[in-house]
Amino acid sequence: MIKNKKLIFIALCAISLFVSCADNNENEEKPEEHIDWQIRKIAMVLPMSYGQQLHWEQTVQMASAGIQDVQKQNILNDPGKPDPQLIKMEFEWYDEETVDLDKLGEELASRDEIVAVIGGKYSADAAKLASPLCRARKPFFTIATTNELVRAYAGTGSLWAMVETDITQCEVLLSRALFYGAKSVSLLANGETLYGKTFVDWLGFQAEELGLEVKAIYDFRPETLEQSADEAAHGDADVVICVSNATKDVATMENAFRKANSRSRRLYSDTAYGEELIERFGSEVEGIEGVTFGAAPESGFDILYEIKYGSQPSHGEPQIYDAIIMLGWALINQLNADEEAPINTFLKEVATSGIAGACGPIEFDHVVYTNVLSTTYYHYMLYQGRFIILDYISSTGSHRTDPTLGAWSWKAEQMQDFKDEGSSITYPELDKKWALLVAASNGWKNYRHQADVLQMYQILRQQGYDDDHIVLIMEDDIANNPKNPQPGVIKVRTEEDAPNVYKDVVIDYKTSSLEPEDITHILCGEKSERLPHVIQGDSDDNVLIFWSGHGSPGQMIWLDREEGFTTELAQQTFAAMNGHYRKLLCLIEACYSGSVMKAAEGFPGVLAFTAASPTETSKADIYSTDLNVWMSNRFTATLQDCITNSPDISMRDLYYRLFINTVGSHVMVYNASNYGDIYLDSMEEYLK
Repeated sequence: MIKNKKLIFIALCAISLFVSCADNNENEEKPEEHIDWQIRKIAMVLPMSYGQQLHWEQTVQMASAGIQDVQKQNILNDPGKPDPQLIKMEFEWYDEETVDLDKLGEELASRDEIVAVIGGKYSADAAKLASPLCRARKPFFTIATTNELVRAYAGTGSLWAMVETDITQCEVLLSRALFYGAKSVSLLANGETLYGKTFVDWLGFQAEELGLEVKAIYDFRPETLEQSADEAAHGDADVVICVSNATKDVATMENAFRKANSRSRRLYSDTAYGEELIERFGSEVEGIEGVTFGAAPESGFDILYEIKYGSQPSHGEPQIYDAIIMLGWALINQLNADEEAPINTFLKEVATSGIAGACGPIEFDHVVYTNVLSTTYYHYMLYQGRFIILDYISSTGSHRTDPTLGAWSWKAEQMQDFKDEGSSITYPELDKKWALLVAASNGWKNYRHQADVLQMYQILRQQGYDDDHIVLIMEDDIANNPKNPQPGVIKVRTEEDAPNVYKDVVIDYKTSSLEPEDITHILCGEKSERLPHVIQGDSDDNVLIFWSGHGSPGQMIWLDREEGFTTELAQQTFAAMNGHYRKLLCLIEACYSGSVMKAAEGFPGVLAFTAASPTETSKADIYSTDLNVWMSNRFTATLQDCITNSPDISMRDLYYRLFINTVGSHVMVYNASNYGDIYLDSMEEYLK
């Protein structure tokens, strides 16, 4: 497709572009009058406060000037070429911190003269830009690091994440904890924000895989930060991973630890790195350390930048430089191509061509081309009012099944062993089968929970259940939600011909009409005027519970209630159900679900599968860019595929399939020793 092979050769040698920019030869002939410059406009959406604007402008000038110089050098090497057409990039600037990003994203997506957008330093801001830009298939280069952003827009072919996601940063922070000899860790982060969510989602899982004990996860909100930081400071973790959403948060956290004279070492995430922290808080934060992404040391970018501009590059500058280099070569190749093609096509060629820049080789995964494969992290310390680099770190990727999607494919290895458990337990002959299906959340953003419960309902109906033997609880505010472009339709897959799982459904209760304690009454067959449909099981009947919703340590959340279905309530329910079941199988999709279902231990005939351990979150799966929601959950999607394709699968094989396919959490099984031989017992008892 590429016509000018010489340009590609030069592109492959582009690792030293910024060297030519730093030391231009002013005596070199510049045949400007013979050049037909082809203008390409790029929108830059970045924060401009605390001197950041100057830094961005310096980096942009350095990268774009380098692209122009290499093109002109190519002309000098081929003087016989008349009036060549060359690419010149022009930049429109927008302040990420003050502009209306929702409106700007739609505007930039619709403007044909804008060939690409670079920016979105903060995860929540990047998400606002990504939605319209990726729908329009317009290249969007970002240094935001939330895992949710990459997973949501990976399939569009338009998101170019210049940094590995914070799954990798979390791994690097934990590796630093191990480097210091830590045996235990805690996390201080706001899991309600896109940025903090990745750390809350992944630290428990990664710590367990790395052999670190998780003492606590302090999931703060802005109004509770001081209290949470104080609790973390008085905890006994060897290392506390501190994830701030704003510069002022760093000072608040550090003040709490110093005031408590805490023995815990603090390691801060990348948001603590930058001139703003020094300018605003100075000695209050002197000595903090942590990790941030930066330039590869072998590229020389940091040194050359400081020589040229007299200051250290700010957070994200090397990645912005590489985005411009990558985009520049794609535009050159597009201009010189034999046939027309979208710019993303040429970006994919650049991403696999071996080009290198400030961060080292600019190489993206070869599946979805959405996330750079390698990131260099600085282990930094603030020393005498200046950030110094203690070490350079790159993730090895040794825990990953493959390198795509920014470390999303971290594999779990700590499997449970069930040898000889429960092999002598006997049961009476099976009579009837019952099912309780619960979607414990509401609202469009929680689409996946009701969708997964409806899919389970359809599976059970196909397996022969009638509605008299299914109790279905869901808020039913999704199918005809104003945001649903297809009223009356709910799906768990993005394919156009995916079945409508809302079809012919019979809903027994809205979630909002019940309290968590009503679950106990329903499972124990306690009919009332308010609860006319209950499970009337006895000691010859099997009962299946499928639950999908949110969770926090010690409870499965019930809508927005302060207290949901707690560990204590679960234990009371199992005790009250004595005589109301032959076997009871609980399949629970919720964060920290292991912290509740460990209550099953000791009760005869109860077996519980949970999507996550007591210290982990479960993970959403299958994102719809049309609906802007997650459509399913990873544990549940795997579970439903397994029991649909193999309804007679053994409990041990089901656990194995769930374990190896549920990424980012440890699927747990509770009470196997009091249930039976799970190598022989199967799902057939609950399905066929």
